[in-house]
Amino acid sequence: MSLKDMSLERESVGTYSDSILVAPSTTKGVFQDRDILLAIKALSDETRIRVLRILSIAPLNVQEITEVLDMGQSRISRHLKILADAGFLTSQREGSWVYYSPKVSNDDAQDFSARFHTLLLDFEKSLPHSEQDLVKTKDILKQRDLKRSKYFDDVAQNWESIQSDVLDPVLYRNKILDLLPEHSSRILDLGCGPGGLIPYLLMKSQEVIGIDSSEKMIKEAKSSFLNNSQVQLFTSEIETLPENLVQSADSVVASMVLHHLSNPPQAMKEIHKVLKDDGTFIIVDLKKHNQEIMRDNFADLWLGFESELLTDWLNHTGFSLESIEEVESQKYFKVLIIKAKKRGGL
Repeated sequence: MSLKDMSLERESVGTYSDSILVAPSTTKGVFQDRDILLAIKALSDETRIRVLRILSIAPLNVQEITEVLDMGQSRISRHLKILADAGFLTSQREGSWVYYSPKVSNDDAQDFSARFHTLLLDFEKSLPHSEQDLVKTKDILKQRDLKRSKYFDDVAQNWESIQSDVLDPVLYRNKILDLLPEHSSRILDLGCGPGGLIPYLLMKSQEVIGIDSSEKMIKEAKSSFLNNSQVQLFTSEIETLPENLVQSADSVVASMVLHHLSNPPQAMKEIHKVLKDDGTFIIVDLKKHNQEIMRDNFADLWLGFESELLTDWLNHTGFSLESIEEVESQKYFKVLIIKAKKRGGL
């Protein structure tokens, strides 16, 4: 069955009716006096401290939070509303689900919630149920990753044709080439799949390292570059890149990969680490949409992104935005193509 023939709207089965929560009014990210008092009151509860702790690991939806804390949905929803009203959380609707995460500030030093969050992590081992909550949260993330890896292992041999049925990669691969520096020593291709982008990247770099979490995807890629000493390929989670890559890359490309990851901001932190100073970071991803079928049939965790959200994450993780382009596809989706530069250390 083709994408066009499938229903593009899923019934709200097993979903939550939480509204999108908005943090209290601030001036340039700085809490007002009344907001600080509200925030302090919000912190006077063990459950809310536990919620903040687990959401610092990765964005979670209500069902996942209830699984970690072993509490009812209505109780968790009430605590989430209090934390959001106090300026500690933001939320993001993904089709039928709402995911919660700590509020991001462009000036953490002047932001009460960010400063408290740092303090919370400094003393996390002393927090109630800390180890138990950490283990259960990581188990949820592991299940997400296993589901994604199984999908890509299953489709590895046919991925290029499957991808083209939804969105022709030629649409953005040439644009990636235009945005990259003319001459590089090393480019990292994150979420490289079977290696379709690598020949393009070799036009701009002496060496390309392709990384993917799917062993079968890497196996497919290796079969295409058996005798090419300019290409290295290996498996790794993008949120935890190998230490031997730190400050080794002139450029990093994340093409149609962020919407599969449990924690895109953490991936950006890792990308910042592996880039050289002033290195180039290219993001290609889907613009925010509401097609649940992409989650069900293509292992997408996030239904695309608004450019403002990606820009906030980039700024917060040490990048300077250089350009954003929105490209109309000939099929169902719009594509965001973003170029950023690594600033100094985080």
